[in-house]
Amino acid sequence: MSNVYNYSIDLKNEKKTPKTVVLKQLSQNSNEINTLEFPSNDIDAIIEALHQSKRNIIGVNGQIHDNENINPIILDTLVELFFSGISIRDLSTQYNLSELLIKNNLERKGIVIFDEF
Repeated sequence: MSNVYNYSIDLKNEKKTPKTVVLKQLSQNSNEINTLEFPSNDIDAIIEALHQSKRNIIGVNGQIHDNENINPIILDTLVELFFSGISIRDLSTQYNLSELLIKNNLERKGIVIFDEF
């Protein structure tokens, strides 16, 4: 079962330090909490960095078409997982990418894929 996360952004206001933004990631499955703290005046730069990363990973409009290239780092991971026996269907679910997109990118890397019966 894949992990499901909830996120929250809070303002930590301590008198001894400047205002700090706290980003929390809470795992619903394991109750693990990850936090990231940064000065509140950096929030615009962080939001822009997140938007740029999203564009780099999933495309300009938030949707990747089946003939687009997947981010090379993610594609290398998909190749390794595919060779380890994970199906394109499972990779599609895990990475929230279409099966055809993954198949097309793997084939562009020279990997021959036989249709499953």
